[in-house]
Amino acid sequence: MKPKIHVNIPIRHLRPEDFDLLCGSNLQPEIYFASDLIDEISSEKYCDLINKFTEKNFVPSLHAPFFDLNIGAFDPKVRAITLERILWSFKAAKDFKATHVVIHPGYGPWALTKKFDEWLDRTAPLLKKIVQSANELGLKICFENIYDSTPDDLKKMISEFPEETVGICFDTGHFNLFSQTSMQYWFDTLGSRIFEVHLHDNGGEDDDHIAIGDGCVKYSPLIKWYQKNPTPPILTIEMVLKTHIIKSIPKIREWFEN
Repeated sequence: MKPKIHVNIPIRHLRPEDFDLLCGSNLQPEIYFASDLIDEISSEKYCDLINKFTEKNFVPSLHAPFFDLNIGAFDPKVRAITLERILWSFKAAKDFKATHVVIHPGYGPWALTKKFDEWLDRTAPLLKKIVQSANELGLKICFENIYDSTPDDLKKMISEFPEETVGICFDTGHFNLFSQTSMQYWFDTLGSRIFEVHLHDNGGEDDDHIAIGDGCVKYSPLIKWYQKNPTPPILTIEMVLKTHIIKSIPKIREWFEN
């Protein structure tokens, strides 16, 4: 089985050599527009980017903006701007012919003092609009684990929505930092609703986004689960340094050679 491997590419830092890396290594991009870039980018630059991605025949995924955003925020204006940014991302996903959009929910156990149900109640109107918009555009949406100690809250958040279009992006680095349950438990709990996996490593103390093997993440459960999965998710390399990306590509492919 040859996995679908994507690489997270912040548009702000996109360089011509990034296209060379993607095309030369048979990779797909995961596009990321930061919130401030959404407001700054000209229509000419935006259209030029679309044309370049189209010329390369990319079938990307897209990561929605996330800094300061929270679909269940106490402040209704924060919820409103969060929805605006996510809906913009859906439009961009269609423009760039992306299939999946990754979304940070925005909650955390410390800020919420673990009152997840109250947060979820506040998200209800936004979640319905988000899912409706994604369905109308033919997009899959993946809510990413950030501070989650277990997969249970994420499962509850998506449970009432269609399994075909609303799922999870399982982030290995965030799992390593915050999860209090095993990786296998995440796979057993979420199963086929994991549409995408973010791959990066860390030392267990900070969200380093370093090369696979340079930290302490144990990938064996992921490899075994992926190999047995009849509908395997996208694997997305999400690292800061290009050298770490290049170092990680052969390691990921070695997982699935046999």
